[in-house]
Amino acid sequence: MINRLREDTASLHKQIEKDNLASRIMDHKISLEEYKLLLLQNYLAYSIVEDAISPYYKSPEANRVKRLQRDLFNLNIDPTEALVQFQDAFKCTCKSEALGAAYVIEGSALGGMFIAKELENCEQLKEIEEHHFFNGDRNNVKPWNRFLKDIKSEAFTQDEEDRAAEKAKETFSFFGDIFTMDEGRVDS
Repeated sequence: MINRLREDTASLHKQIEKDNLASRIMDHKISLEEYKLLLLQNYLAYSIVEDAISPYYKSPEANRVKRLQRDLFNLNIDPTEALVQFQDAFKCTCKSEALGAAYVIEGSALGGMFIAKELENCEQLKEIEEHHFFNGDRNNVKPWNRFLKDIKSEAFTQDEEDRAAEKAKETFSFFGDIFTMDEGRVDS
């Protein structure tokens, strides 16, 4: 299942990484306003997807959205209005779909580790004393490892794999839609 998810989403994954504001962190050129938008985008994507998968799969990383909320609060951003606009944009209807979506959100912790390492090199973010979401804590990768263990411990039918792969692609596309929202949505 993991290989199928990885193969079926590889091109979407690369596209999302290329078009994401996080790339501005990697080249140390992100502005404070861009960083605020990136945090808001991540909050929306994770909050909505985690809500959709929760009836079928419990993510072991329950504090991801809370860490984003802390960052947004510290930067005086209220995500409520933006959240309402996307609230019904993503759904899961079964465990297979939830696992496909979970593949995307749990796997993102790996990229978050690389991003966290580069934050200290971003001059325009020096005034931020503590980053909660992009914090570089190695424990953030533990849910990915648990997810891999959970997936490897189950046998899946072809239909279940197909549904998971389609939902993983849909999840990457949903993240892409969220990551293209503009700076006018940041209420600061």
